[in-house]
Amino acid sequence: EPCGAVPAVLPHPGDTVYLFDLELRVTKQRTWPGLGPCSAALRWLERYYCLQGTQFQRFNPLTGEVHPGYPRDLRDYFIPCPGRGHGNASWGAAGDRCSEVPFQAFLSDDTGRIYAFRGGLSFRLDSQRDGHHPWPLRQMWPGLEGEVDAAFAWDGRTYMIQGSQVSVFLSEQGHRRVLGYPRELQEELGVPSADAAFTCPGSAHLYLITGNQVRLVDLTQTPRQPGEPVPLPHDHVDSAMCTDDGVFLFHGSSYHQYPSVAQLLGAKQPAPAQSIATHFFQCSQ
Repeated sequence: EPCGAVPAVLPHPGDTVYLFDLELRVTKQRTWPGLGPCSAALRWLERYYCLQGTQFQRFNPLTGEVHPGYPRDLRDYFIPCPGRGHGNASWGAAGDRCSEVPFQAFLSDDTGRIYAFRGGLSFRLDSQRDGHHPWPLRQMWPGLEGEVDAAFAWDGRTYMIQGSQVSVFLSEQGHRRVLGYPRELQEELGVPSADAAFTCPGSAHLYLITGNQVRLVDLTQTPRQPGEPVPLPHDHVDSAMCTDDGVFLFHGSSYHQYPSVAQLLGAKQPAPAQSIATHFFQCSQ
């Protein structure tokens, strides 16, 4: 019975591990003194785990350093056991993927990953391997706390806007905050705040939405200056995102999809409203 049995731990030969470099075709030796013996190790959703009996630890694959808050119980995360689970009751409806609590931000990054943010939590949407579980921001973006008001990606970096400040993270190989951030949004993008923001794949054009207006910022310019405001067919949006499928504007529990930026800017009426929970989280009505 996986919910009651204790897996055996393999004999531990010491603190030395061997890594095979696929590019150089050589074996490298590393020491992980803080991790201890593992019955198995795995990579899941860009995180690395060492399984030890009914417990597991999340660790840094370069150093073997264990993340704070570990070890944890396998039966609360990887094995569906009656009466157990890792959902935090204090998250309330914000942590329920099928609730109609509005999302504060959506993000499609340079690698094709899609995230949704609300209540200090993030959901991964392009992969269902984690069942669309919520994660506290700091687990994906180290050092980030609070709520994200808007987010966008450009040139291998992810920009997280919180109030009048913005933090920048490198998108590849996990997320690592760039030194010198957070900074004032006015200094970085030329605006004091934003309700929503988006860039489209392969474009350096950033669209910042405030109220019922959008302004264009050329991210290749220095300093960055927003263009003149252009009206939108929406009084207000909570968040926005652009993918190969078009531009998505989110408001409340609904989203509005436009085939392109040009069609959004030329629209006189909002596109038909569709359900966020049904389309993005596969929730039944």
